[in-house]
This record gives sequence, C-alpha cells and structure tokens, in this order.
Amino acid sequence: MNNMAYCRNKSILAQDNSLKAGDFDADVLIAGAGPSGAICAYYLAQAGKKVILIDSHSFPRDKVCGDFVSPVSLKELMTLGITDLPEFKATNMITEATVYVDGQKLITDNIPQIKDFVNYGRVIPRVLLDTWIVNAAKQQGVNVITDCKLVNYFVNEQDVRVECEQHGKKRRFLIKILVGADGSNSTVARILQGKKPNPKHKIVAVRAYCENINCIPHQATLFFTRNTFPGYFWFFPTSSTTANVGIGMVLKTFPKNETNLKAMLLEMIGNDPFFKTKISQGMQITKIAGWPLSCYDPSTINVKDRVLLTGDAAGFINPFTGEGIQYALQSGRLAAETIIGSFETENFSAGSLKRFDTKVSEEITHDLSFVNIVMQITRNRNLNVLWLNILKIILYQAKKNPKHASLSGGFFVGIVPMYRLLSISYTSKTILDSISCFFKTKNIFKQTIIFIRLQIVQVFNQKMTHLSWMTYLGKSVLLFMRLSIKVGFIKIRIFLKRLCSRA
Repeated sequence: MNNMAYCRNKSILAQDNSLKAGDFDADVLIAGAGPSGAICAYYLAQAGKKVILIDSHSFPRDKVCGDFVSPVSLKELMTLGITDLPEFKATNMITEATVYVDGQKLITDNIPQIKDFVNYGRVIPRVLLDTWIVNAAKQQGVNVITDCKLVNYFVNEQDVRVECEQHGKKRRFLIKILVGADGSNSTVARILQGKKPNPKHKIVAVRAYCENINCIPHQATLFFTRNTFPGYFWFFPTSSTTANVGIGMVLKTFPKNETNLKAMLLEMIGNDPFFKTKISQGMQITKIAGWPLSCYDPSTINVKDRVLLTGDAAGFINPFTGEGIQYALQSGRLAAETIIGSFETENFSAGSLKRFDTKVSEEITHDLSFVNIVMQITRNRNLNVLWLNILKIILYQAKKNPKHASLSGGFFVGIVPMYRLLSISYTSKTILDSISCFFKTKNIFKQTIIFIRLQIVQVFNQKMTHLSWMTYLGKSVLLFMRLSIKVGFIKIRIFLKRLCSRA
C-alpha cells in the first residue's frame, strides 16, 4: 500500500495525538447519508461491520430531485424492506409515459414489463425516500451522525484519519476505510482526485412543485424541444393534484440567449398547451430550486488506498436522463460488497478495492459509456433539428412496434441499457422501418428532398467549417470505436464469469 495522504493539510491529522493507532472509532465511515451512502451502510452493518454514517444535514431533509424512482431502484429498495412500508405504498405509482417533441404528442405507452423488474415506477419526494433508507440502516445498527460534515482526511498504512465539523466544532474519527458518498459536490472526491469535476460532464436542472392542478396520476410526461435538447422538461405527478415539474440540460449546451433555467421552466408552465390543460384556479408553484450534477467521467479515479467513491460523488449519473437514484443504490450495494471482501483478506489497498471498479463496470459504467457516446454527438446544438427528427422516427416506430416500444420505453425508465438501443439489430430495424415509412407516404421524393434541405440549411446557418465537421465526426467515430471495444471486453468478461460459475 502506498504511504500517501490525500488531504489539504496532512500534518494536522497525521500528528494528531488524540487519535491513537489501532483505537478505531469504526470499521468504516461513510460521508453522505443519501441513497448510496445509506444503502452501503445498511449492507456493511448487516455483515457485522461497525459503521459510522455522517451527513451535513439532519433528517428528514429535502433534496432537489425529479423524484422518479425507477423499477431498478424499486428492486433495490425491496431488499431493504422499504417497499413494505405503509408510507411507501401510499406514494404515487407511474404506469404510463407520454412523450412530446416540439409540442407534438407522439406516444403514450405503458412502462414495459421486463424480466426481474416491476412494470411501474413511483414518484417519491426525497424528503421521504432518503429518510426511509437511513432508518433501515439504523435498524441494522449503523451509527448515524447528522449535521456533521467531512472537511478533511489523511490516509496512511494503518488507518484513515477523518476531520469533521459539527455545530461549529471539530470532530475526528479513526477508521479503516472511508466511503465518499457526499454527492456531486463531494469533498472526498475533490481531495481524492485533486481536482474539481470537468464542466464538460456537468448537467444543470431546476425543479418545482405545482399544487392544486389536474393530473392523470399514473402518467409521467417528458417534453423534448429544440431549445433544450439533449435536455428535456418533465412532469411527474405526485398525486392527482400535485406534480414535480422541472427542466434539465447539459451545461455545455445551455443557450447563450437564455437567462436561466428557472425562467425557461416558468415560461413552459405558463405557456405550453399541455400545462394549460393541467392548471386549475388556485394553482401554486412552490419549492423552486436548482442544482448542478457531475455525470460519469471515465477518466476519473474512484478508488485509492482505503478510500472509495460511490453514487453521485463518483459521477454515476446518466447524462441523458439525469437518472441518479438507481445508480446510487446499485453502486452503494456494490461498494459494500467490495469492502466486505477487503475485510475478509484484511487488504484495504487500492488494488483490493479496484474490484469495485470491475463490479460497477458490469452493472453501471459500461452502459454510461455508451450514453456518453450519444451525448458527445447530440450535444452539438447545430443539429438539434436532425436529432429531434431521429427521435420522432424512433417514437413513431415504438408506437407501431411493441418490441421497439419496450426497448425505448425501457431505456427512459432505466431498465434497458443504452447499448441495447445502439445494437445493430435495433438501429438497422429503425433505419429500415424509417425508409419503409417514407415509401408508404405520397410524394416520397419531395418529402425526402425537403427533409435533407432542412438539415443542410440548419447546418449552414450555423456556419460550421468543413474542418470543424471533419474534426467533429472524426472524434465521434474514434470515441465510438474506443468505447465499443471497451464494452466488448466487458461483455466477454461477464460471459466468462458466468461460464465459470456454471462449471
């Protein structure tokens, strides 16, 4: 194990005589009691480990979020016993999704039934969800310390020394392993990586709650527009009279002529025909709040000696959908599995904890790599008309073809990975169906020419040079090839692992 320190002022903690070597406060300290940190604490305590779970806030506390809990997340929550809670059963169930593109309603369909997952999601405010998971961890014996923020840590051969602030006073802990689950603005991540997250991988969002409105409670709605793509607006009912509404965009694609996301959201609520059908007399808009999120960056390091990052702190967020809860729950569970294995061998080196990277690559990051490919391409706002037309074609085919509907709908709710949508069978079928759709219409030649002309005019209006185009396309192709090879190796590893388990 490398004798390395990852803190701002290592001498303070390294020379702290109040922390005696071997006199541990806990086996593991987890910074951040959101879904990832709390579920990690739950499984570690269940395995008999002494765990301290700290959070800079007290519970219950609100968290700015879209509040949609996917079928994958529900499966994770089921293992904690949370889905049996009466309060959980009272939350709003979503069984349908509707998609609008540039004001045109294209499809309303059921959430697909896919093996091992329920065919619905739920809209659960984070003030409830996070509290339930923390309470589940407490029931396993986790020591939860609130209003306590990690500000520094020092790693050596024998232990990790952690410095926190609670109510204006310093608190220090001696532990064996530190887990950073303290969100996108993670202190643990900044110290570990020695840098701030790359703005290229940031998304920004604004959420509000609309009260006293008319909702179809089981139906979630997404709105894609040329001004926000690849981001989108959402409308997630929390009941028949309330809804979580919001907008999320990739930071680098934010329109220069727009003042802020809050103004865009309020304009959408006030002027969009869909919202006008939902608004009733006495509507109130409350809890408007925005937040930045750092999405998956394959170049970042999430593991070092005795330290591991998980959830939003590790960037496990889907940049296309903004989904983070399911990745937080999955990565928290995988972090616990990795740490339990390290305790079995008493090896807490980066080499031992690297097993976490392998686990998350199989369940999470290989798919996020494919999403990154799509985002690299679609973040070019010069081609928003083209991307939205392609999205329309996909949704038209989903409307006619149940298999397409299952795949595309499954992606949006987090069940189907992106690489399934980029498979040869799916993309070729989409292209062939699109051609077939064109030939079944009248004046096919005229319509095709109009479509191509629109795309060319759109590009030339943006005055992109030939060199810019060649560079852009070249980078996209190379990125696609590199990540495709990486995912190919991951699939081979998964196949061999399953083969060995059957032997």
